Amino acid sequence: MVTSLAAAGQLQFKPRLGVFYMLGAIFVLGSTDAIVKWSSGNIDPIQIGFTRFLVSLVMVLWIVGRSEPGFTVLRTRRPIEHAARAFCAAIELTAFYIAISLIPLPTAMSIIAASPIFGTLLGVVFLRERLRLGGWVAILAGFIGMLLVVQPEEGVDSTLGTIAVLTSVVLWCLAQLFARRLSTTESNLTILFYYALGGVIILGIATPFVWSDPAPLEWIAILAVGIFGCVGQYFLILSLRYAPLSVLAPFEYSALIWASLYGYIFWGDVLGPIAIVGVAVIVAACLYITRTMEH
Repeated sequence: MVTSLAAAGQLQFKPRLGVFYMLGAIFVLGSTDAIVKWSSGNIDPIQIGFTRFLVSLVMVLWIVGRSEPGFTVLRTRRPIEHAARAFCAAIELTAFYIAISLIPLPTAMSIIAASPIFGTLLGVVFLRERLRLGGWVAILAGFIGMLLVVQPEEGVDSTLGTIAVLTSVVLWCLAQLFARRLSTTESNLTILFYYALGGVIILGIATPFVWSDPAPLEWIAILAVGIFGCVGQYFLILSLRYAPLSVLAPFEYSALIWASLYGYIFWGDVLGPIAIVGVAVIVAACLYITRTMEH
């Protein structure tokens, strides 16, 4: 099992397996988000993010040390792309943690659901991809949907929280793009190692300035964030190895289910009727964009 984790990176088209890993990743990461929201009451999001990356790094090094190739699997000829992904992931994760500490979890995840819209725009801007009229209409509809989700009566009274989650969405799309590109030549563990190492370095610079000593239960919570985060990221990398983003994108919306469930159970957060309409518009727009990308 450990040996297979370090297998050389090659893309394979096994969509069912890719979907399975994507659903698993979304569940694990969704559970992680709920723990983060609880912990952020007393612990700074930067400190939580640093702990998550540090625990992930330790787990990856342990697995690599027990694998047959050993630490040679961590050799790479693409350090710049690994560094770029790590930078995007560290800032994205911190921005998202800040967002869910300020706004309801279902609201934040509803905005995150619009990631295909931002991913498409990034493709147009940086990759010079061409978009048909229907695609532009879908993008406009998606932004209207986000405006319906982000409204004062839903308790989203923090401009910082909204800006943070939008920043997170854009950087998440970039990190996904880098992960897909790296999967053509890099092993799963190589990608995960540099992801964790970069996060430790980047957030480690800021953590001493915001550090506070966690209570015993808070230590358990943030350590769980690190473990679940590592498992979720590994599942995500596997999903991208077995299926393209256009196939996996619709299943990312399962995050809305977990966010709504956890938000209601632990904080009593419920999306209002207008916000629900906004979510429906976002999902419909993103599904249209995803389907257009396949043809």
